[in-house]
Amino acid sequence: MPRQHIEYIQSQQMRWQVCPWSYPGSEARIKILSIDEGNGSCSVLVRLPAGWRTTSSALKVDEEFLVLEGELTLDGRRMAQDCYAWLPAGTARELAVKDDQTILLAFYSGTPAPGGSGGSGGDAVVRDAFELQWSSDGMDPAYGDAGMRWKILRHDPETQDTTMLVSTPPHLVPPGWNGPQEQHDCIEEAYVLSGDFLSPIGIMHAGAYFWRPPSILHGPYGTRGGNLTFIRTLGSALENNWSEHTVNLSRKPPHAPVVPSGVAAQLGDWQGHLPY
Repeated sequence: MPRQHIEYIQSQQMRWQVCPWSYPGSEARIKILSIDEGNGSCSVLVRLPAGWRTTSSALKVDEEFLVLEGELTLDGRRMAQDCYAWLPAGTARELAVKDDQTILLAFYSGTPAPGGSGGSGGDAVVRDAFELQWSSDGMDPAYGDAGMRWKILRHDPETQDTTMLVSTPPHLVPPGWNGPQEQHDCIEEAYVLSGDFLSPIGIMHAGAYFWRPPSILHGPYGTRGGNLTFIRTLGSALENNWSEHTVNLSRKPPHAPVVPSGVAAQLGDWQGHLPY
């Protein structure tokens, strides 16, 4: 079953559970943010204990992750907070956590399992996001001219799949608190790393996550304190198609997220600004 539209959940509402897969293994704890029950592709939070290390040098699926807390090593290279990696299936590598638990925002193109082939191919991408410069090059002027910036962590010129960090400055709202909605031909998913998003269906805080299929109308958006968000787009190029109608935005929008019943049943109460 393809992934359903989720917009949005606070990951703090989910319980940590023992990882059911051979990788990253039963020592790890996970929160499944979204999953395709058919092919096993998934987006998860992963909590790795001190002393954890890979038991296999490669996976059968593509692995992509951002370090949220703590650090690990990738083939001896230090991966601290906001370091990023995309490792295509079959990539020989060694991951290890030394002293403190580490939390990853991770994505797998199928059920994680040891093996040597089966992914999309290509070269591994490893970056420290702090070393990249903010830019508005290629960004829709409706956002770039308003002060938003991005860091492109990975872009596949064939599939147009793109992974990025997006920064929004404080007190950015549409003129008169009223603006058009937008939709994309691509899948879009996002995890708010810090700050807040005002939207017509509620306020997304740090830890908020959404999975949005193509052609879903959304927005407009604003923010009081600004935000930093990790975004992936899949399947086609990211282009904003704007609606002719407009929607009002407010400082205290009603909490009315779109959450499938099966996902909603797994959520606890929102406890405020708890990490992860």
